[in-house]
Amino acid sequence: MSTSKQYISSEKYRQMLVRDGDRRFQEWHNSFLSYQQAYQADLNKRKPK
Repeated sequence: MSTSKQYISSEKYRQMLVRDGDRRFQEWHNSFLSYQQAYQADLNKRKPK
């Protein structure tokens, strides 16, 4: 196995960071939407009829 480091360009690194940020946002957003849906369903159950 080679011990030399493979350097990447700053542009490639920037793209990796952007993709990681997008992935983290999607994970957070999906969790938020699930929480929001559960909260709204709970509110609807509590509404007096």
